[in-house]
Amino acid sequence: MNVMRAQRDQLFEYGPFTIRRQRPGEAFGALAIVDQMSLKMDARIPMHTRQDEEIFSYVWRGSAQHLAENGDKIALNAKRAMVVSAGSGVRYEESAPFIETEMLQAYIRPAKSGGAPRTLDFTRADGLPLNAWTLLAGPESSDAPLPLGQDVFIFDLKVERGAQVEVPHLAGYSTWLTLLDGIVRVGDERLMPGDSISEQGALPDVRGERDAIVIAFLVSDGVTFG
Repeated sequence: MNVMRAQRDQLFEYGPFTIRRQRPGEAFGALAIVDQMSLKMDARIPMHTRQDEEIFSYVWRGSAQHLAENGDKIALNAKRAMVVSAGSGVRYEESAPFIETEMLQAYIRPAKSGGAPRTLDFTRADGLPLNAWTLLAGPESSDAPLPLGQDVFIFDLKVERGAQVEVPHLAGYSTWLTLLDGIVRVGDERLMPGDSISEQGALPDVRGERDAIVIAFLVSDGVTFG
């Protein structure tokens, strides 16, 4: 297992944004960047262009607003996640107009470059279930509610203190797990918020030391990207 601890040199500030950036590295080729962001109220990233990326957005505290160039708005919160398939190019802005917000964004290289851009969101009326992984995003051929143009699966978990939950695994996939909130143990490793742990194979069970929120990425070992 490889552990990437939250460190100050991963942090940078962009006005009212504080971003902790982790780069999983060559073993997770398509999973280019995982950002954990703190947004102060009224924070706003102006209209900007993204291209040839699959961008997964996940809010675990507060709320954020996605505004597309055509005026369409999507409100993101702990019950709603989103994927932007940027394709040949898409413009949008992001903001936290109502409350301070904590969120994760993952940038995934697609299998093919170009194509028509697409924005999809997924809502769970009852929010996160306890002690059970939810499949949020996955390849077009999967049953995931948010399709990705890449052989990557994304799950989330809210684990209670004292609970132990098996980490999802598929043969031929490597696992990258990021802790957003709380404290957990994975095998003998104790993870704090911002820490990540990875393995080219299956990870040991997650055990909650405090109530915690975890994101897991499963990336195909044979992944290619445009």
